[in-house]
Amino acid sequence: MKLDNRTYPALFSLLYIVTGWLWLLIDNLVLTVWMGGAAPALLPTVLKNTVVIIASGGLFYGLLRVHIHMTCRTRQQQEEIEEQLCCARDDLETRVQERTTELLKMNSTLTQQMASRVQMEIALRDSEERFRQLAEHIREVFWVYGIVEERVLYVSPAYEEIWGRAVQSFDERPLDWLEAVHPDDRLRIQEAHVDKHRLGHLDVEYRIVRPDGAIRWIWDRGFPVRDQTDHVYRIAGLAEDITARKLAEDQLRRQQVDLARMSRLSLAVELASNLAHELNQPLAAIVAYAQACLTLLRQGHTDPRELVGTFEGVVNQGLRASEIIRHLRQLVQRQVAMQTPLDINALLHAVIHYAQLELRQARIDLHLELTESLPKTLADDLQIQLVVLYLIRNAVDAMCQMPEGSRQLIVRTALASADWILVTVHDTGHGLSPEAAERLFQPFFTTKPGGMGLGLPVSRSIIEAQGGQLWATPNPDSGVSFHFTLPVYAPAHSPYSDHELDAHRLPH
Repeated sequence: MKLDNRTYPALFSLLYIVTGWLWLLIDNLVLTVWMGGAAPALLPTVLKNTVVIIASGGLFYGLLRVHIHMTCRTRQQQEEIEEQLCCARDDLETRVQERTTELLKMNSTLTQQMASRVQMEIALRDSEERFRQLAEHIREVFWVYGIVEERVLYVSPAYEEIWGRAVQSFDERPLDWLEAVHPDDRLRIQEAHVDKHRLGHLDVEYRIVRPDGAIRWIWDRGFPVRDQTDHVYRIAGLAEDITARKLAEDQLRRQQVDLARMSRLSLAVELASNLAHELNQPLAAIVAYAQACLTLLRQGHTDPRELVGTFEGVVNQGLRASEIIRHLRQLVQRQVAMQTPLDINALLHAVIHYAQLELRQARIDLHLELTESLPKTLADDLQIQLVVLYLIRNAVDAMCQMPEGSRQLIVRTALASADWILVTVHDTGHGLSPEAAERLFQPFFTTKPGGMGLGLPVSRSIIEAQGGQLWATPNPDSGVSFHFTLPVYAPAHSPYSDHELDAHRLPH
């Protein structure tokens, strides 16, 4: 039988009362026996002591109940505390285990990072060493500019060879390189290097003056260096000595100018034979008009006013001869090409007029297929006439060996597009071989006996200087067609600006 916390105090209290009451009875009996039955009346005393025993038993019961309650409560608190401690211990162990796992992972990651960092440092040192060797052995000057530091951080040793100044001078004089720039280029280069902070790149050419007085051309270019946030914090670049290239370009330019002049002389010689007939016509007319005037004057009764028309004819023919000679002189002189709006059809009619005699002598049938109402083009009339005249003479030479009746020369104009006028000179000659077609526009290449091979290259350079193109295509049946384009003239109110028009006025 299981007893609860209330039964124990009751049993102990009842046992206390019974034991006390029995003890009292025994005590009284012993006293009575001891006194030989002469003891006083014991009933009131027994009742009194019984009440005392019962009261003390109740008190004992209450004390036991309080003690048991306090003991149970203490035990319950201890159990709760032990349970909390157990939960806390389990939670702590779990957290310690989790933290230990995290620390192990962190330790492993840190170990890997340290190993990777060591490898990166080794690779960086190797890369820096290779970079240093590369920078110190290239012919160009490699430089690094710090935007935050606002100074040059590194300059390769090639600076001393090109600039003729010590690299150590950058520590005391950061603008030492700029002081060596040619005075005519210095302001422009200062502005370019100020703009590089904003733009992040640099691409300029300028001259420097070495301490020994030598002038060198420099091609300086830089590019931005960005950090992990894509912010430009440095600018690195190369400064290359291009003096040799500049000298070669100048030499080539002079040779091209001399070649163009020699080509113009060659064309002038070819043109002279055609112009001879044209000069003979005005000179013969002048002589005829002058002889008529002399005949009338010798008669003695001629009114001078009647000679006005004859003298006007003399003047017109003289002006015509002068114009022909002026064109020839302009061809052989170094002058700026004067571009004017031209009617291409009218220009072709004028050139055909010059070459009419030669076409008749060569028994060539001429066909003009000129598109009407073509817009004007902006070009130098004399140079375009020379090109057309050369192409016509080239066609005549190509057909001279062909049978009579098959010699057909077609001059055609058309509007290739809204911006270009197309001119075509078509012949029915013997055509070109593949080798000749490939080298057709190379200087000094010719298929004519005694030819110089300059006509077509010079003609192409003239057309390209006017903004157009010149090329040749074989005809399906026989012969070759030469084509060239010229830009359509844009009036002043058009989108073309004056600067764009001036760009066509190039010296030849």
